[in-house]
Amino acid sequence: MADSLPVVVGIDGGATYSFGVAMNLEGHALAAAKSGSLNFFGTSLQEARRSLSQLVRSLETALPLGNRVLHTVIGSAALFSESTAREKESLCRGILHLESTRLVSDVMTAYHAAGLGKPGVLIIGGTGSSFLARNEHGEFAQVGAWGHLLGDEGSAYWIGRECIRAAIAASEGTGPATCLLEIVLRWFDVKVLTDIVPIIYQPKYSKDRFAALASYAATHADPADPTWIQICTEAGRELARQALAAARLANIGIRPLPVWLNGSVVRHNLVVRDSLFRTMGAEVPIDVEPMRLAPLLGAAALALSAAHVDVTATVVDRMATSYDRLVSLATPETSTPTGDSAAPAPGR
Repeated sequence: MADSLPVVVGIDGGATYSFGVAMNLEGHALAAAKSGSLNFFGTSLQEARRSLSQLVRSLETALPLGNRVLHTVIGSAALFSESTAREKESLCRGILHLESTRLVSDVMTAYHAAGLGKPGVLIIGGTGSSFLARNEHGEFAQVGAWGHLLGDEGSAYWIGRECIRAAIAASEGTGPATCLLEIVLRWFDVKVLTDIVPIIYQPKYSKDRFAALASYAATHADPADPTWIQICTEAGRELARQALAAARLANIGIRPLPVWLNGSVVRHNLVVRDSLFRTMGAEVPIDVEPMRLAPLLGAAALALSAAHVDVTATVVDRMATSYDRLVSLATPETSTPTGDSAAPAPGR
């Protein structure tokens, strides 16, 4: 890019897809792009570098001639916090200027999108689950983000897996009858439950498919089915348990405790939400606030701050409206995720 009009770049490097946006210093979105995963642990470093290179090239192509990138902030699903110098160099060397690039956890960029650095707790309950708390002194504490093999309690993956377990228990008589048996059979398009085994255990069957089952069940399950209610209620309790742990680790003194929600489960499953709020509220008063920005724009806001831009409420509104306008005119290749972009990495 030619040295002329200064811009910043924000990137949300998810576990499945990555999204990027370039903005001028007034907060106007100028270009957007989409590529594959930047999770260099869940996939491979070579594939993550290829996705990052594609994303950067797409932004360069979409931008008007004569731009100079001042700062780039990447939120990556491969990280728990700030990257090491070696991690940043391994991913970004030869693609971005290392001195003006910051590589952090995608949970951190999502947190900044939530309240622009305000103390509180971010609850991410999408495909996976993770929690980030910040106290009044700017100190962070993270809980979760261990991935589906070691954690993800309360997530869409967890709910989908519990639905299958409930279906197995119902079919074998070790658990109560439930509508989830028929739902699982329909979801996998099989007549006999044992036929799901070769489907689930094939190497390419991803945790995203379990998460999609949770969404299907939320739409088709009998809302009065005791087993379905129990699964969703327990999911809310698990999310609350970890969110409260993050708040305690960060030693947040604000009451009521500010809480932000991101991800399909906590935003759309009302039984999970009610259980989450009820469990947290029994221990501490909470104030659920709307996310100020999408996670991708949280990365862009951090890049603007690095460029010494005062990210005021006016700038925040301008970022959101100009990006929405840009995406509405874009092709599917540059469309944005709907809130699960901060899901944790496979294998964490």
